[in-house]
Amino acid sequence: MREETTRNPDDPNTGQTSTLARKMALGSAVGMAATGVYLVSRLLLVPIILFYVSLAHYGLWSVCFIILSYAGMSAFGVQNVYIKYTAEYNVHNDVSSVNVLMSTGLTIMGMICTAIFGTLAFGSQLIMDGFHVDPKLQELAKVMILGTAAAFLMELWLGAFKCLLEGLQEIALARMVWLASTLLEVGLVVGLLVLGYGIKGVMYAYVIKTLFEMVLDTFFAFRRFKGLRIRPMLKREAFDALFVFGGKVQALGILGIFLGTFDRIVVTAMLGLNATGLFEVGRKLPFTARSVTGAAFAPFLPAASSLGHYWEESPWPKLPEKLGKYGRLCALTAVVSMAGAIPFLAMGLRKNGISVSDPYTWLLLICSLSILWPGIPLLRWFWNFMKGGERLVAEETKAIYLNGCRHINLINFILYAFILAAAPQLLLAWVGPGYGRAIPIIYLVGVMSFVHLATGVGTSIFKGVNRTGRELEATLIQLVLALIWIPGLAYLGGLLGAVAGTLVSMVVPSFYFIQRTNVAFRIPFREYCSRTLLPGVAALIAGALVFAGLRLMPELSRWWTVAEMLGFGGVYLVLAAVILKRWFLSPQEWEILLKPVMKFVGRFRGGKESPPEKPAL
Repeated sequence: MREETTRNPDDPNTGQTSTLARKMALGSAVGMAATGVYLVSRLLLVPIILFYVSLAHYGLWSVCFIILSYAGMSAFGVQNVYIKYTAEYNVHNDVSSVNVLMSTGLTIMGMICTAIFGTLAFGSQLIMDGFHVDPKLQELAKVMILGTAAAFLMELWLGAFKCLLEGLQEIALARMVWLASTLLEVGLVVGLLVLGYGIKGVMYAYVIKTLFEMVLDTFFAFRRFKGLRIRPMLKREAFDALFVFGGKVQALGILGIFLGTFDRIVVTAMLGLNATGLFEVGRKLPFTARSVTGAAFAPFLPAASSLGHYWEESPWPKLPEKLGKYGRLCALTAVVSMAGAIPFLAMGLRKNGISVSDPYTWLLLICSLSILWPGIPLLRWFWNFMKGGERLVAEETKAIYLNGCRHINLINFILYAFILAAAPQLLLAWVGPGYGRAIPIIYLVGVMSFVHLATGVGTSIFKGVNRTGRELEATLIQLVLALIWIPGLAYLGGLLGAVAGTLVSMVVPSFYFIQRTNVAFRIPFREYCSRTLLPGVAALIAGALVFAGLRLMPELSRWWTVAEMLGFGGVYLVLAAVILKRWFLSPQEWEILLKPVMKFVGRFRGGKESPPEKPAL
C-alpha cells in the first residue's frame, strides 16, 4: 500500500473538499446526537435493571463484556481497514478493489469468529474460575457468556457492511441504523424484565438488537455502493491490506482493550463483584459523556485517508531502531513510576521503622538510585526525541485536526464541567440513594476521560495516514503505568485506589500523544492551547457558578432532585452560551452552533415547516 499520497491540483476530486467537510460535520453531529439519545436511554435503563436484578447479576453482565472485549480483538484492526481502504478506493472509483477487500474480509472473519465461539464454548468453565464466579451463579454465567458471545461475534463478522458505509462517509446513516436498533433493545429489556426474565432478558434483547442492526446495515451497504458483490474469496492483495495495516491497528486494539478492562479485572479479582458493580455505577456518567464525544471521531479516519499528504524528514526506521525507541519509552516510564513510588515507600518505612531486613528499605534505595541511572540518560534522550522529528505536510489535514480538536474539546468542557459540578445530585437523580461511595469515582473518571478524549482526533488522523506507531508509543506508556499503578494503588486504597491508578495510567500518555501530534504538524503548544482549549473557559465559569448554587440548595428527595437537575442544567447551558458568544466564539462559529437550533425552532413554530435552505455555493 502507498505510504504517501499527493493530490493533483487539477484533479476534479479537489473540488469535493467542501462536500467532504459537510459530510464530516453531518456525520459528527448525527453521531453525537444519536449517541446522546442512546445514552440517555441507557442511563434511564440502569436503575430499572438494578430494580429487577441484584448488583452481583449486574456485575456478571459487565464481566460478560470484559470477556467479549478480548474476543473482539480479532476484528478491531480489520474494521479500520474496511474504513480506510474503502475511502481510498472510493476516491478513485475502484469498485473491484472494494469487492475484493470486503469478500476476503468477510471470508476470513467468518472463520475466525467461528473458531472464537468454539473456544469460548469449551473454555467457559475456565473463564468462570478465573473470574471467581460464585458456584451458584455458574450455570447462569455460562448461558450469559455464550449468548452474548454469539451476538457479539455476529456483529464482528457482518459489521463489515457498517464499516463500508463509514468509509463512504455515510456515517449519519450508519448512526441512525444503530440508534434505531439500540432503542429497540431498550424497549425489549424493559419488557423482558417486567415479564420476569431477569438478567437473561437483558441478554435476549441484546441478541435481537444485533440481528436487527446487521440486517439493516447490510441492506443499506448494497443500496449506497452500487456494484457491491460479495462471494467467498481469499485474495493476496486484500489479505495484505487486512493484516499489514490491519495488523498494526490490531496490536493497538489488543493493548487498548486490555487496558480498557484491566482496571475492572483488578477490581473483580481483588475486591469482588460488588465492587465491580459499584465501579460500573460510578463510571457510567462520565463514560456516557465520553461515548457522546467519541461518536464525533468517526469521520476523521476516512477523511485523512482520502486527503493528500507527505512526510518531511521521514527516513523509514529499521526494526532495531523502532524497538530501541519503544524500549526507552517503557524504561523511562518505569523509572518515573519508581520515583513516584518513593513517597509511598517512605510512608511505609515511617510506619514500620527503618531496618536493613525490611523490603521497603531496599525498594526505596533501588527507586532512588534509578533516578540517577538510568533515569538521567533516559531523560536526556527523551528531551532530544521530543524536540524534533518528522513533519506531516498536509495543510487540509492540519486544519481538520485543529478545528476538530477545538470543537471536540469545547463539547468535552461543556459536558464534563456540569458532570463534575453536579455529580452528587446527578447520581441521586439517576440511581437514587445508597450509592454515595460512587461520587469520588465520578470525579476521577471524569477528569481522566476529559483528558483522554483530547487525543481522539489525532489518533483517528494518524490511522488514516498510516502512522499508527505514534499511538503505539502512548499505549506502551499507558501499559507500563497501568501494570504498576492500578494493582499497587488498589492494594493501598481499595476501589478508589484502583480508579486513581487508572487515571494516572491514562492522563500521562494522553499528554504525551498530544505533544507528539503537535510536533508532527509543527503546531506550537501556545497555539494549540489558544485554538483548542481557550473556549472551554466559558464552560468552567458556568460550571463554577452551578457548583456554588447547588451548595446553597437544601437536600431534596430523588424526584425533586431530578427537577433540580433539569433546572440547573438549563441555566448552565444558557450561561455557557452567553459567555461563549460574548468572549470566545467567532460570528461564524456562533452561526454554525446556532443553526441546528434555529432550524428546529423554525420547523415547529406555529406548526409550520421552515423554508428550504439555499444550496451551499
